[in-house]
Amino acid sequence: MSLIFLYGNNYINNRKPDSKMKFFSYLIACVIVGILMPNFLMSQDQSLIKKHIIPATDDHDTIRFGLLIPPSYSENGRNYPVVYYLHGLNGHYADWKAQSVAEFFMENSKDQIIPECMVVFPDGREGFWCNHYDGDPLLENEIIQILIPYIDQKYATDKDKRLVMGWSAGGAGTMVLFSKHPKLFKAAFSLDGSIMTPEDFQQFQGQRPDIFNSSDYYYEYCSPNEWMVRNREMILEKQDTALFITAAFLAPYHQDLLSILKEEGIPFYYKELACEHQFGCVFQGIGNDLLSFLSKSLE
Repeated sequence: MSLIFLYGNNYINNRKPDSKMKFFSYLIACVIVGILMPNFLMSQDQSLIKKHIIPATDDHDTIRFGLLIPPSYSENGRNYPVVYYLHGLNGHYADWKAQSVAEFFMENSKDQIIPECMVVFPDGREGFWCNHYDGDPLLENEIIQILIPYIDQKYATDKDKRLVMGWSAGGAGTMVLFSKHPKLFKAAFSLDGSIMTPEDFQQFQGQRPDIFNSSDYYYEYCSPNEWMVRNREMILEKQDTALFITAAFLAPYHQDLLSILKEEGIPFYYKELACEHQFGCVFQGIGNDLLSFLSKSLE
């Protein structure tokens, strides 16, 4: 497995971003794409990802999600591992990136490279994967309190083999959900997650005050850094290395999290790629290493 295994000593170079503005230009570009290209995204082949809804109640709004069910699901009575994939900022739960993820799992499980599993694609709408300051939406609550129990009740799932993964803002959300709820997730892997420092967080929140507000509390609430420390003992109870972090253009913004994991003695895999913040480059570049991680985590 051609990964850097981090458990102390030197673990990442001190590469600095050329410019903070370049980072935020990518975030702004994500917003523009989300506004101008929804019809294009929705026009992609959606044959693998089936759309579902959980009807609204007095306690929550309608919850939308996509679902990939393995071909053998109706043919036997066994329980299946479940992977939750979190899309990027202003992405869509059935866009071309999600379709690429679905194809990856379908093809590699068909070839018996990884075990068959279900993949759930939650709808993050236009936000980060945390409860927004203004309460609309409460994405963490929707996933943890509603979507996961719904999937486990309706489908034959293996509750001991639940994973979470994500791209960009979804990668940051992956680290947040895993660190806040380590009992729920066996493992997590992040693809160039937008894991910001407090300074970056404060700059970005000015563009989206509905998400963060000007609050140290909400920085901690929506950041994995604090929660990795708080829940260290529960994370260390896991038998295998449960964290796989991939970084590319956003590698410099991972430094605080990587330092915390090292200081707390939490084992993890880390791989840095020579890519811009482009899903195709990152996902293709991590393919074989991800397969190795999945083959162990899904068993």
